[in-house]
Amino acid sequence: MRMTVLNNIYLRFSSFIDVMETLDPQILTKQLDVSKSKSVGEHMWCLVGARESYARAIIVGHWDGFSCSLENSKDLNQIIEKLKTSGQVFKDAVDSVSDWTEERDNLLVHLLEHESMHEGQLIRHIFALEKDVPKSVKWA
Repeated sequence: MRMTVLNNIYLRFSSFIDVMETLDPQILTKQLDVSKSKSVGEHMWCLVGARESYARAIIVGHWDGFSCSLENSKDLNQIIEKLKTSGQVFKDAVDSVSDWTEERDNLLVHLLEHESMHEGQLIRHIFALEKDVPKSVKWA
């Protein structure tokens, strides 16, 4: 089951790269006229931070707090770079673990849920702005 969860996480990682590489940079800061709306850039900040934070949690074996290295959620090139590097940081963390515990497995599921939730929100956001997402995006 762990490999199924990891494969789905890595598919989400790839999906976000596909979306960002085809996105008009002007969309990064556009808000929807609904309560608690996050911009695309704000979603990306949350994703990058979660990947980095869950990577650290996987290594130490429990949740260890949230931090994010993405400094500018309005810079598409920085977002793409950080999506790629945070994905690799997470993969490296997973590859470094030899003692898989129930807590570590739960952390994997939590990250998958987080990625999936943001992917759905992002798709809805982009469609609400009357833009398209790449055909490679599973849920669109």
